[in-house]
Parts: sequence; structure tokens; C-alpha cells
Amino acid sequence: MIPPPAHPATRSRKAPTMERFGYWNKILHVNLTAGTATIEEPGDAFYRTYAGGRGFTGHYLLKHVPDGADPLGPNNVLVFAAGVLTGAPVPGAGRHSVGAKSPLSGGFGEAEAGGFWGAELKRAGWDAIVVHGVSPAPVYLSINQDHVEIRDATHIWGKVTGDVQEMIRAELGDPRIRVAQIGPAGENLVRFANIANDLNEFAGRSGMGAVMGSKKLKAIAVRGKTPVPIADQPALLAISKWVSSTIGQVHRGFHEYGTGGGMQGKSLDGGIPTLNYRLGTFEGTAKVDGVAIKEQVRIDMEACFACSVRCKKVVQIEMREEDAGVTRKGVKVAVDPRHRYRVDPRYGGPEYESLASLGTNLGVDDIVAVCKSNEICNMMGMDTISAGSTIAWAMEAYEKGVLTPEDTDGVKLEFRDGDAVIQMLHKIAMREGIGDILAEGSQRAAARIGNGSEEYLTTVKGMEMAMHDPRHMPGMRASYLLAPTGGDHMRQTGDKNGLRNQVGMCHFLAYDDEQTRQVLNAVTGWNVELSEMVAMAHRGLTLARLFNMREGMTRADDRLPKRFHEDLPKHKGLAEEELQKIVTDYYVEQGWDPETGRPTPETVRTLGLELDAVGLV
Repeated sequence: MIPPPAHPATRSRKAPTMERFGYWNKILHVNLTAGTATIEEPGDAFYRTYAGGRGFTGHYLLKHVPDGADPLGPNNVLVFAAGVLTGAPVPGAGRHSVGAKSPLSGGFGEAEAGGFWGAELKRAGWDAIVVHGVSPAPVYLSINQDHVEIRDATHIWGKVTGDVQEMIRAELGDPRIRVAQIGPAGENLVRFANIANDLNEFAGRSGMGAVMGSKKLKAIAVRGKTPVPIADQPALLAISKWVSSTIGQVHRGFHEYGTGGGMQGKSLDGGIPTLNYRLGTFEGTAKVDGVAIKEQVRIDMEACFACSVRCKKVVQIEMREEDAGVTRKGVKVAVDPRHRYRVDPRYGGPEYESLASLGTNLGVDDIVAVCKSNEICNMMGMDTISAGSTIAWAMEAYEKGVLTPEDTDGVKLEFRDGDAVIQMLHKIAMREGIGDILAEGSQRAAARIGNGSEEYLTTVKGMEMAMHDPRHMPGMRASYLLAPTGGDHMRQTGDKNGLRNQVGMCHFLAYDDEQTRQVLNAVTGWNVELSEMVAMAHRGLTLARLFNMREGMTRADDRLPKRFHEDLPKHKGLAEEELQKIVTDYYVEQGWDPETGRPTPETVRTLGLELDAVGLV
């Protein structure tokens, strides 16, 4: 046990005391090497400047991570950052971010998650956790309001996420505890390991689970009991009522199918990732899309904190008829017709990115195998996008004879074989045989294998691109080219999603900019205008850019892989001149140097960033 967190002798900022809404002015710093915890109170100006999420991560990475630090070494920090909206009782405000130097890119790493954990952290009285150092033995962090304890985790090290959550709740004696954790993949430093919370919500991208594993931190268990202070409850309630009263008109697709309901249209348009992004149409799309999930294997839809949309799939599949039956809401459980796999409903179900990365892009139209692959990723703690894309790269290498059965431990690593995918996922999570190479991610694997396999990559800045083909979707081009994490599809390079990333708001809630402003003001009482919201988004992006450039990234890294210069059957390949114009225009929009993309001192000053904190002086 560690003593109650102590206040540090100095704080990063001084600000006048004021009534606070949406945040507590409390950031927990945990040093795993020393086994200590301290509280930082950065002041009110800090929150209005950075707002949470990417803003917090950029600040702490530039402040605490030395130039050139090993992402899996003791000098990296791991930041769990809520936003000023996280935990507010309004749909969409259940998000939090996790950030660190990425073991995939060597640059800015960041992932966002929904569910309940971020809201629980805020309800426990904390705005963020910054984890420093490395524990000498496996531990987990227990937070119950202001009681913080580092506990032994040797008995849960090596166990899958579902078992760990049950064991921690039983050990701490509270079934309402929310757990963010790594699985065996994170322990084994799989470079695309993720961090799971609520078993079916994930800080999925850029390898944050590997960073957590490198620190020997198995989990963070949180229990909170204090509502987040809200400036204008009636205004917030009005927004909540708007969402619930318009679900049928505004959010019906998400409520009915989650993501994945539009996959057949995407395939007909020639834009569904297929066979490692070489085709845009997959004949088996209807067998594995969101509609098929609903009709064949789904038993329920669940929600994130305070959200009435309920867009999260829950699937269940049994191996034998005698194990199936009527379950939640009178829905009958599906049976694997080939009696191979059981899929546990604790792990939710596959959303679009997983249906495509573990299904269409691998040529797999076996819905049971896709759901089982998703479950394996969730219980082992792996990003489904990078896992599926790395296997797709390996399958193309196998197809071309670059990899042989001797290389793949006898597994016929062929497109369309869902059972081979399941075998490979286990090998990757445990770093067994060929899985040890694939656990490095496709870019490092290609560098090791060579023989032209680099031609099959679909990575940007070392991270595998998501399942939206930029040849088919022009709006994704800037996202892939310029997202600070690499191949990210969430368009966080734009003002709208960039802001939501920081304040803790879901991207899928159909709030327009004015409604988002109303939510932000109802929670914080700040009376922000749209221009200030844009500035918040630009601050986070500028901090991330400064960190990437400090770590050696340049304009040359703002490029798509060769695969996307190739034609699809229904779409032309992308010309480098067109892509570089997008890059230049974006630099200008952000106030960065139009040639290099370096944020100018004038822009940094205009955004109100501390020059010493971002390494410009």
C-alpha cells in the first residue's frame, strides 16, 4: 500500500481559485519505480487551454519524456486523460484518451475509448492519471475516490481480460468497480496491444497496451461516487432529451446495427477493403456485415455512460445445440454450425473496423470465425485493425511465396481461411513462432522479412491504416496523411473531431457545432465561442506535431504507402502530387510552416502554449 497522494512542492501553474465545473483540478501522478503518488493541481487556465485528451497527453509527453526515449522503456509516460465533458450526464460524454510515445511509430501515440471507465475516473475525483517509471514486479492500481493503492498483480499476470475483471472485483469487494487493463498481448509487448475497459471498450490504436505492459502495470481499477459538477443542469438535460427523442430519425443506424450496417453499400461502391486492400468489392460482405450480425448472432445492444443511443453489439455463439437457448430479451443464442467455437458475450461483439479487418480484408465470410477472432483480440488485448492488417500483409506475402509453410509454423496462411486467422491471433498474442515477428507490426515484420514484402504494407508512420479506403473516400485522405498517430481514420485532424477528442465527446453523436458548444458551456460554464473551440483542437494537434518532429518525423512521413497509388477496379489510385497538396494546405490551415510542417513560434504563442513546455525555447 502507498500513502495518500501528496501534493508536490511546486505546481505547473498558479491560477485564482474559482468555482469549477466539469473538472476537479486534480491530476494523479503515479511513479511505479518508487511506488509513490502525488497530486498535481495545474490550475484553471490549464483546463481551459488543453481541455483534456490529446491536449493533456501532448503537454505531459513533451514535459516528461526525453527526446529519443524508448517507447517500451522506463522514461516513457502513460497518460490516462479524461476531458472536461467526460462523466457529464449527457449522451456521448463517456470518452477518455490514453497517450504515450508509440511503440509502433516511435512518435505521438494516442487512443480513445468509450464505456464507463473514464466517467468513473472523473466521478472518483480525478481528471487524469500520469504513470511514470516501471514497477519491479506486476502490479495494479486501485483508486477508490481519493484512496490510491498500488497492489500486487502477480496472481493475475498472464490471465485474459474477462478473468482479470472478475478477480479484481472480487478481491476489492465491489462489483461496480470499473477496470482498464491489458491482456497477455500487452504483457508480451505486442506492439499493437490495446487497453481494454469494460471488456468490450478499447483504447485500441498505437500500442498503448504494450506501453502499459512494459511498466508491469496490469490494470487500473476505479470506483467513483461523486457526480461531476455541472454549471447548467437544465441546459444539459435539454440536450439529453433531444438525443433520446430523435434516436429514430438521427441515430437509428447506430442504434440498430452499431457500425457496420452500411458495409454492403461500401462493397457495391468498390470501397470495402478486400484481400489486403487490393480489391474494393467482396462477394461475402453480406455474410459478415452489421445486418448479418443482428440477424444471426447478436443477443443485445449495450450503451456507454449516460448514452441513450445504445450502439454496442453483444454477440453469443455456442458450440452445441444443448448449450443454446433463449437469453436476454427473448433472443435465442446462435450455434456454430461446424461446432468449432464458442463466443463469450462478455466481450461484446465486432464493430465495423473489426468486421472488415478480420473479415472482408482477409477474404473471410465465416461470421462465426470473425466473431471468434474479435473475441480473441478482446480477451488477449490486441487492436483488431493492426492485428487484421498485419495478418493480411502476411497472407499476401504467403500468396507471393515470400513466406512459406516452414515460416508460418505449418499454418497455411491463405486468404479466406478464418480458422488460420484464429490460429495466427493466438500466436501473435503469445509471441509464438511466426507470431513473434508479426507481433512487431507489419512494418517491422516487412523490414525483417524483406524480399519485396514492403510493397504489401498499408501503414502510415508505422501504424496500419484503418478500414476506409482513401481511394474511395476522399475525406479520409487528410486523416491518414496527417493524423499524428499514423494510419488513423477518425478525422481527428479536423476541428470537429479534434475538439471532441480533447473534451471527451463521442464522434458518433450527431451534435452539430452549435450543439457541441451548448454542451461544453452547460458543463463548464465557460461561455466559449466557436473560435475558441477551434483553438482547443489546434492546440492538441500542434502539441502532437511538435512531439513528432522532436522525435525525428518530417514531411516525408506524411505519405500514404505504395498500395494506395495503385488502381482499384472502381477507383483510381492516388497521385502523389494530389496528396502533397492536401498536406501543404493542411499545414497552412494549422499555422505551420508550409514546407516543413513545423509549428511556427507565432502560432505557438497565438495558441497560448507554454514555449518551455513544448521545447521551443
